[in-house]
Amino acid sequence: NEALEMVVALRTEEVRKQATQLEKQADKLQELDKVKSRFFANISHEFRTPLTLILGPLKDRLDSTLNAEDQRDFTVMHRNAKRLQRLINQLLDLSKVEAQSLKLEICGGDINFFLRAILGSFSSYAQQRNITFDIRIPQEELQGFFDRDKLEKIMYNLVSNAFKFTADGGAIQVRTAVDNDQIKIEVEDTGKGISSEDLEKVFNRFYQMDDTLTRQQEGTGIGLALTKELVLLHRGTIKVESVLNKKSLFVVNLPLKSSAYLENEIVDTKTPLPTLSGSTEPVINRTKAAAPSSLESPVVLVVEDHTELRQYIRNHLLDFQILEAKDGNEGLKLAIQQVPDLIISDVMMPNMDGISMLQMLKTDERTSHIPVILLTAKADLPSKIEGLETGADDYLTKPFQAKELLVRCQNLIEQRRSLRLRFSSTLVLKPKDIAVTSADEVFLNKVMEIVERYLEDSDFSVEVFQKEIGMSRMQLHRKLKALTDYSTTEFIRIQRLKSAAQLLKDSDLAISEICYRVGFSSLSYFTKCFKEQYGIVPSEYSPVTEDK
Repeated sequence: NEALEMVVALRTEEVRKQATQLEKQADKLQELDKVKSRFFANISHEFRTPLTLILGPLKDRLDSTLNAEDQRDFTVMHRNAKRLQRLINQLLDLSKVEAQSLKLEICGGDINFFLRAILGSFSSYAQQRNITFDIRIPQEELQGFFDRDKLEKIMYNLVSNAFKFTADGGAIQVRTAVDNDQIKIEVEDTGKGISSEDLEKVFNRFYQMDDTLTRQQEGTGIGLALTKELVLLHRGTIKVESVLNKKSLFVVNLPLKSSAYLENEIVDTKTPLPTLSGSTEPVINRTKAAAPSSLESPVVLVVEDHTELRQYIRNHLLDFQILEAKDGNEGLKLAIQQVPDLIISDVMMPNMDGISMLQMLKTDERTSHIPVILLTAKADLPSKIEGLETGADDYLTKPFQAKELLVRCQNLIEQRRSLRLRFSSTLVLKPKDIAVTSADEVFLNKVMEIVERYLEDSDFSVEVFQKEIGMSRMQLHRKLKALTDYSTTEFIRIQRLKSAAQLLKDSDLAISEICYRVGFSSLSYFTKCFKEQYGIVPSEYSPVTEDK
């Protein structure tokens, strides 16, 4: 009995050690997967800048007149660059899954229409390869709740995978059915099939069914892994059936009711279907901005650590004067010294990143008024929200189109111009109405306090003004011009004339007394300036007279 107990104890200890060892190995494998995902996520961010420099010029060439051969070649290049972009996005999505930061954004809509729109983008490709592409989705409306971005990625990966493993002349069928408040989506192909050994591994990350050096099919082993994660995130299930050298069938089941999701996961119940990112180009407002009020071209500061991307942006912003900085430190110094009309900045940069620079710009009264466009490789919503909350006026994700950047620059500058014109025509300057940020309000209140203090001093000059405000002559000029559309000299004169107009309306003082009280030493010069501003002489001004 003692010997038996000893044997049992030894065997139990051996089993325990084996279990512990297997658990450690499983943990190591899981950690290895996480390391892989983090590594690929990091380099994927780095890929976005060169990808911008590939996709941008290619799109420019495709939009220009090309002969048939060049058009074909550039189309192939552009299509493969877009494929690289999709792979990068998949790697980033996998890293978000690892970090549990990928969230659902559920909206209500017609899921049948949405699926048909996604699948329609594959029709021309099927024709090129003589593949029978059979879409069996009912034409009638089917209202349901789903995350459009996640469902688009699920369908794109499944259908792309079917095309990848189906030979020319084969067949692919996509069909749907509704059962128990769920939609069943089936993607079936007549491709090479999947062996029984591979069948249980197809959803593993970085697993490739053909790992020989002479693989017939390209692949990364991340598309189906991401698809499974997205289906599970969507409260659904996915399974695969296959017969080697005959067919493969992927079956996805997703809930249709809002009750399947948490309240904070439902963002809208009636949002119209958006443009599908996988099938069309982004919609851009191409309305040309009005010409700047100044004869000088607007000054744009480009802060970007990648030299070629800075040059690419410069080459497409030909209507602007361009300043360049290679990091946030240099950009901050240039912004303070030159006070540009607009800043375009990358987010991820050495020494000082774009977010840190933006925070300092928006809290400095010398630069707080300058609109900022952030460029970033981080396409997720939290990153965008962080940039906008810090004070960014616009946000562009790499890779971006140069035309879209140009239009956004024109629109921001035009918005500022319209704001200046609106407030430059008012009788009394109201900082709270003009201010875009609290720093601007503080600045304008300080400006008004200084002008009011020196209102009766005819010797009050730009030099005195800049010393009182603590800025250089150029900084003060560009700041006032940006906020009020007046130069420093014009601003002083206009404020004196507005104060004079206010006194003419609200007091019984003689015109000569008002003239000296608002800092004019010559009555004739005061009368001349007043008429230029209001179209009438002071003696004709009445309480009902409006500014020009």
